[in-house]
Amino acid sequence: MVRRNWKLDSRVLEEHELVYFPIGTGAVYQIGDRTLTIDRPCWIMTRAGCAHRWRFSESSATRHLFLHFSADDGQFPHLLRENGPDLLPAPESSFHASLISYLLEVTYLEKNGRRSGMLLASLLNELDHLAARRNAPPDEPVPQAAGSPYSLVVGKAIHYIKRHLAQPITAQAIAEHCRISHEHLSRLFVREVGIPPRQMIIQLRLERAAHQLRHSTLSINEIAARCGFSENHYFSRTFASHFGLSASAYRAKYAVRDGQHVDCDETIEEKYPINAYIRLTP
Repeated sequence: MVRRNWKLDSRVLEEHELVYFPIGTGAVYQIGDRTLTIDRPCWIMTRAGCAHRWRFSESSATRHLFLHFSADDGQFPHLLRENGPDLLPAPESSFHASLISYLLEVTYLEKNGRRSGMLLASLLNELDHLAARRNAPPDEPVPQAAGSPYSLVVGKAIHYIKRHLAQPITAQAIAEHCRISHEHLSRLFVREVGIPPRQMIIQLRLERAAHQLRHSTLSINEIAARCGFSENHYFSRTFASHFGLSASAYRAKYAVRDGQHVDCDETIEEKYPINAYIRLTP
């Protein structure tokens, strides 16, 4: 999450850079004589050796996911060619967005270069396909991107949970919001997510707490309250059980020290650190 009005002066990278913007905030990307405004969900592809600069939104912080990588241009000819697309439109909550999020999570948590490389190759292959389809004849149908990995009901339930983490939440309230029975919702969650709704609530609260421990200076008690834990003792015990570290030890080990341009977003639950460079070679 980059704070508003942040400017990144002209630079040239030795690797390729791929950036995903989940929403348009008005950030401006300049490459060569071209100026692109990020006014919708999209991907920005910067090829190695290309001078470019950024001017982020003046009105709001800008959330984005990015990575640097090396690859043979011949592997992804439409995406990496010299005159390839600088911007690819992206539907919100698309399969490609889920894939880059998962890729960064796996890279951060597992430190498994082979697996990360395979996931990156899959992502680049899909984006290369989208780039190729953009040049297809107008009468040729363009495939729709796959959506959420969950059913509409479970996706709606998870969205509800994320929006109400700081408040008391019951599985019954979630079921009523989704207009199904509590029993049916529980069966769907176990089948699609692998855990019941109540456990999902706790997991998302802990992940948000971990994010705030890394990216804010709030006290641990404040973070617990903001993440929906009414009892500090219960929060401490649950956090330590989930992460294997106390909240204070987790902050001491993982807190971001050099983040003057980072703006904390309480709605983010990802397990990887925001704005971390990850260099991969598929």
